[in-house]
Amino acid sequence: MRTWRVGSFSMGGALVFLGVFLLLQQVLDWDPAVALLSWWPVLFIILGIEILVYLSFFNKENSHVKYDFMSIIFIGFIGTVGLGVALLQTVGLLDAANQYISADVKTVDLPKYEETMLDGITRVQVDTGPYPVTIESTPSKTMTMFGTYRGNVDKKGFPVKEVSDYALVEKHGDTIYIRFKEIPYKRYSSFSGQMEPTLLIPENMNLEVNGKGNSLALKPRNMQSDWEVVNGGYLDIMVSKETNVTLEVQDSRNLDDGKWKNIQKVQNEYEDEETVKSASRTFGSGKHTIFIKNADGVHIK
Repeated sequence: MRTWRVGSFSMGGALVFLGVFLLLQQVLDWDPAVALLSWWPVLFIILGIEILVYLSFFNKENSHVKYDFMSIIFIGFIGTVGLGVALLQTVGLLDAANQYISADVKTVDLPKYEETMLDGITRVQVDTGPYPVTIESTPSKTMTMFGTYRGNVDKKGFPVKEVSDYALVEKHGDTIYIRFKEIPYKRYSSFSGQMEPTLLIPENMNLEVNGKGNSLALKPRNMQSDWEVVNGGYLDIMVSKETNVTLEVQDSRNLDDGKWKNIQKVQNEYEDEETVKSASRTFGSGKHTIFIKNADGVHIK
C-alpha cells in the first residue's frame, strides 16, 4: 500500500524557498522584512498544491494518506508569524520600528526665511507652538528666521524641506503673523526631536508673543518699539548698555533677585505660594516697554 505523508513535501519546499529568499536578500540587498513578507505565503501555496496533487493522482484504493503533523505544525507556526508580521506592516508598526532603529540623532539647520518687503508693516505677532524661541531686535530692515532641529533623522532624511514645513508666515495689513508648527514625527516613536528657532525683527516693529508655556529668550538690544509677551514659560531677557526699556510684569510666578520696583504679590488661589501681581524694572531711559503677563519666571541677564 502506498502511503502519502501530507506536509513533508510542503515543509521541504518551504525551506528551499526560504533559503532562496535569504540568498536573494543578501545579494540584492532587500529589506529583510520584505523577504519575510514575500516568503511566508508560499507555504500555503505549496501545501495547497500538495493536497491537490494527492487528490488528483493518488486518491485510489491502494493509497493511504497520513499527515506529517510536525511539518504541518511547523507550517502553521510560520504562517501565524507571517500573518502577525503582515498585520504589523498594515498598521505601520513594522515600518515605524524599522525607521526608529535605523534613525540617527542629528542636529539639522532649519530652512532660512527672510522678509525684505516690510513697507507698511508695523507689527509682528508670534505663536511659538510647542518650542522655545529666541527673539532679537536688529537694526536691519530685514526680518529673518532660522534655527536648528535636533532629533531622529531616518534614511529618508529630515522631513522639513521648506519654511512652510515648520512655520506659517502670513502678511495681512500692517501685521506679519508667524505660527510655528510641530515638526512631523512618527506616531510610535519615543523621541520626536526639538526645534530651536531664532527670529530677528527690525527694532522699530512692535511685537506680540504667545509663548504657550515655552521658555523664551528675549534680546531687545536697542529696540525702538514695544513688545508684549503672554503665557510664557521661563523668560531670559538679555539687556545691554544700549537697551532703553521698562519691563512691566503682571500675574507671573517668579522674579529674579534684581532691582524690581512696585512689587505687589497675592496669594495663589490653588497653591501655597505667592504670585507677582505686578512689578517693574527700568533699563536706560526706559523709553520703550516690554509687557510680560502670565509667565512662569523672569530672569534678567
